[in-house]
Amino acid sequence: MKIYGCPGTCSLAPHIALHELDLPHEFVCVNLRRGEGQSPDFLAKNALGSVPLLELPSGQVLTEVQVILQYLADQKPEVALIPPPANPERYRVQQWLSLISTELHKNFFNIFFGKRILTDPQGVEQLAEFYRNRLRQRFEVVSDRLADQNWLAGDIYGVADIYLYVILTWWTQGLGQTLESWPNLIGFKQRMEARPAVQKALHTEERAQQPA
Repeated sequence: MKIYGCPGTCSLAPHIALHELDLPHEFVCVNLRRGEGQSPDFLAKNALGSVPLLELPSGQVLTEVQVILQYLADQKPEVALIPPPANPERYRVQQWLSLISTELHKNFFNIFFGKRILTDPQGVEQLAEFYRNRLRQRFEVVSDRLADQNWLAGDIYGVADIYLYVILTWWTQGLGQTLESWPNLIGFKQRMEARPAVQKALHTEERAQQPA
């Protein structure tokens, strides 16, 4: 399998999952900042020009973080990164995946790319602060979930935790914000960064950014 991704984007989530599952794969760096997502070859794979994109040995491709994470987890059900289809708890994990995607992930667009929406600098900052506050409210909900458990699904680590971790890196590293208001999220992030799979994926992506 090949995972097409760009360091600093949500493609880190399936990249981590591949390492957690110990699935053979190749990381293909698509530098979106240099416009590589708009190349004819990549657009032929994904007309939106976005990452992540998972290319299967058959040549078929999958896009969208939630879908790729669930597909990968199902390749090794014994690792239990997601409950099996017959287990009602699977829908609880899917609920968290959906919340992270819609209530956390999507709110960052207006912060990172406000200049594409508005031209007035003051308006750009007001837009960013509005969405930062939305994120703060939602982080409170997630933090409460982690008040007495290590992972979103309780004692079971899984794909929703991987996705959440990537979002938290955007808040702390991408925006330079602090998690000090949510000690539960600080502890969660530390637990994630202690995992070998997370370290391997981050190391691979760091190397991919270095000049050849």
